Amino acid sequence: MDTIDISTLQNIISNLVTVPEDIKIDRKVDEQGVLLSVLVNSKDMGIVIGKSGIMANSIKTIMRAIGKAHKMNIRVDFLEPDGTARFSKNDQNNTNISQSSFSDIEDDLQEFVMN
Repeated sequence: MDTIDISTLQNIISNLVTVPEDIKIDRKVDEQGVLLSVLVNSKDMGIVIGKSGIMANSIKTIMRAIGKAHKMNIRVDFLEPDGTARFSKNDQNNTNISQSSFSDIEDDLQEFVMN
């Protein structure tokens, strides 16, 4: 049984990648909320991460908004084929978009999702 978070993330990623059948999403619930670990075909990794991590940040922002609308704290990690995280939350600091911009976008998305 897919949950709203897995089905939404699956839908977003499957529309980006060239090999959608290779998408694997692992869902773990811990004290911080829901962690979704994403593994895609190695040739699709660049598409999912995007230049300077912009695509990955956008996906994470959308998923946080979905989580807020459903009273969940959702985090997303993108994994290398060996299982290590390729793009983690700390990597957001390397982009040109400020964290406050992400918060503004997240608030707008939450309002959109709830309406």
